[in-house]
Amino acid sequence: MSLEILLVNPPYERGRGYNREGRCTQEAGFWATPWPPFSLAMIAAVLRKDHGVRIVDCPAQNVSEKKWLEEAARNRPDVVISSVSTETIENDLATLGKLKGLPKKPVVIVFGVHATVFAADILRNSAVDFVVRGEPEETAKELAAALDNRSNLRVVKGIDGRSESGQIFSTDSRDFIRDLDALPFPAWDLVDLGRYRLPVSRRKFIIINTLRGCPFPCSFCNARAYYGSRPRSRSVQNVLDEVKFSTDRYRTRDIFFWSDTFTLVRDHVTGLCEGMISEGLNVRWVANSRVDTVDDDMLALMKRAGCWMISFGIESGDDRILKSCGKNITVEKIEKAVRMAGAAGIKIAGHFIFGLPGETEETAWKTIGLAKKLDLDFAHFYTAVPYPGSPLFEQASSAGWIRGKKWDQFRQSEFVMDLPTLSRESLYRLKRKAYHAFYFRPKTLKTALSLASVRPWISDGLRTVKKAFS
Repeated sequence: MSLEILLVNPPYERGRGYNREGRCTQEAGFWATPWPPFSLAMIAAVLRKDHGVRIVDCPAQNVSEKKWLEEAARNRPDVVISSVSTETIENDLATLGKLKGLPKKPVVIVFGVHATVFAADILRNSAVDFVVRGEPEETAKELAAALDNRSNLRVVKGIDGRSESGQIFSTDSRDFIRDLDALPFPAWDLVDLGRYRLPVSRRKFIIINTLRGCPFPCSFCNARAYYGSRPRSRSVQNVLDEVKFSTDRYRTRDIFFWSDTFTLVRDHVTGLCEGMISEGLNVRWVANSRVDTVDDDMLALMKRAGCWMISFGIESGDDRILKSCGKNITVEKIEKAVRMAGAAGIKIAGHFIFGLPGETEETAWKTIGLAKKLDLDFAHFYTAVPYPGSPLFEQASSAGWIRGKKWDQFRQSEFVMDLPTLSRESLYRLKRKAYHAFYFRPKTLKTALSLASVRPWISDGLRTVKKAFS
């Protein structure tokens, strides 16, 4: 026997798209371009040896709830596996609940950070039969096998479920995958990659994951709830094999090397870059980084290997805020890393957060000043969101900063915390000031206009800035 399994990124009606990917759950827009659904493609890759598998990324494919439900009724899947997120959880569950009204009712499984943190709560909703907690591939594979063979579901580690009698149960946690090389490459052939375009360049791209797990204790981040705190790298050769396979198979030279911190393990980065250079792979790529994990030699090698843009999590221009939120970097280190990346000839994107605990008018203006001072090519200014699974969520809950808030307010354009040091109205004003101060400068506009294929991105950016001032 085998199951017919439908993997879905649920419909998102409000905006242009929605990414539900580990800690990165956000609306597609100015900087948050729609991402190819990495976790869905990975789950599909481990399942399709034994089952029939399809992927529907509703936001990217412009598939409405009505159209998706019609498609589900027509294809009659045995199992639906859905990613969910904090901001969209209520709509996600409402949509998934409508599957139970189909002539053939599928087993519904959900995964993601929000599902991991609130598994028992989610199962009180009759829409969901099982929750996969944390890293999903091996758990999804074993759960599908148990459903197919009608074997004991309680031996599958890493799930919460509902028994036939309606009793909710939770199994032991699953260890994180140690040998990432044992996983297959993502099943990108099940996804229309033409719908996903990099910011700025607007070129089609694929995501390649090089490392999982983050040792850093940043209070605002919930990455550890999904991939854990112990870094696990793939072998350099395994990543190189995927680069060669994927660029040839999917006819793209553009890659997003996605990891919690791509530059965390220096030897891994240098080995990968040297391999791409020696094998003449001729790819263009972007990656995220911390300012305290790079140096001149590494950045120069990254540039030679095809890196054209690096994203730094800068967060704040105040050393006290950086320390109290667990980022554990300094303004001095930020300035040094940006100088090094610029000297290497790499475009630089800086990411900033307003509204972290302890934020005042003075510290916010320090952040605005730092964004203007740094030689950045692009900047994005987020709100501090106490996402479930993060230390900030526990801190804000205990302090009473988020009483009465609904999940759909937990998005990076909203200030959901009522901080004692600065009002939400002031934070909105300061965030608008930051966009204006950074982007309405001759230098920044000249940089953007000098880039090829950038006009759609500029239009998106100006719309976002205009919206921020409305």
